[in-house]
Amino acid sequence: MMLDEHFVAMSVTVVDDEPVAQDVLIRAARSWHYRCQGANNAEQALELLEKNLTPIVVTDLRMPGRGGVWLVREIRRRWPQIGVIVLTAGCDQDAADECRRAGAHHYFFKPIKLDEFRHVLDHAARTYHLEQENQAYRNRLERDVRRQTARVRRTFLSAIDSLVRTMEERDPYTAGHSLRVRCYSLRLADALGLGRQQRKQLSLAAKLHDIGKVGVPEAVLNKPDRLTDEEYGLVKEHPVIGERILTPIIRNPEVLAGIRGHHERLDGAGYPDGLSGRCVPLLARLIAIPDCFDALTTSRAYRSAMPLPKAVEMIRAGAGTQFDPQLTEAFLTAVVPQLPL
Repeated sequence: MMLDEHFVAMSVTVVDDEPVAQDVLIRAARSWHYRCQGANNAEQALELLEKNLTPIVVTDLRMPGRGGVWLVREIRRRWPQIGVIVLTAGCDQDAADECRRAGAHHYFFKPIKLDEFRHVLDHAARTYHLEQENQAYRNRLERDVRRQTARVRRTFLSAIDSLVRTMEERDPYTAGHSLRVRCYSLRLADALGLGRQQRKQLSLAAKLHDIGKVGVPEAVLNKPDRLTDEEYGLVKEHPVIGERILTPIIRNPEVLAGIRGHHERLDGAGYPDGLSGRCVPLLARLIAIPDCFDALTTSRAYRSAMPLPKAVEMIRAGAGTQFDPQLTEAFLTAVVPQLPL
């Protein structure tokens, strides 16, 4: 149960087992335009609050039953926004301190001094109103931040899509490669039953896995002949370049690791870091198979597209050395048969 944000007249629950003391407090509070309800013990007070929650509770410390300290702790546990005022005898300083440690906001001593009671009550009311205003401000701020974040994300994704298209248009042979790899990777994720969060990370990493090729000379990317060792060295830099480009705008380390590691191999012979086995990040292992498969089944400047059976054979041959064998089996049995090739 939540307090009404549009509460106009402040309400108070007064808890005291002495009828005269309770009556004095309620009459005084009402004369100051507070709405009041009364309880004779801590247990009854909780029942009242569950039915009609008030922003302020004034409670005696020594009462039959579980008493004031227990009531303060329960209120703080259930309704931390409520202001709690403890009323105690002058000889109960230690107990009053215990109530403060339990979460009470104020306390004052019997015999009751109405001017002191009003001061504490008004202070609790002002504190409550201020907290309500602050909470409303925080809610508005969080809402504005969420909206702005959504706008920035839309702009970012649009810019990324444009960057991917621009990069791929440099090489007419690989146009659409990144989006196909993304599609194949997500189908592989479906076959493996990956969760929503991992699928989102995989989708972004697969789309952006080759973005680093913007830093590779076009003459190298489109060279129709065999690359020299130096030229191949330039191509091998594209995962690192991609990670460097995206690090300022993508904070997720799994996505960045998937982009950097999509040319790593299980046998350690890949690049750029020579990782092996399970040290190769999962997203990288998921992307590597679709990436290679699409490269084999599409025409490139230096060769024609490979027939599907031959491409499947080469992917299968790489299981355990180049590719994760479990992921390879899932790709060949669950993804390839569904492809419109």
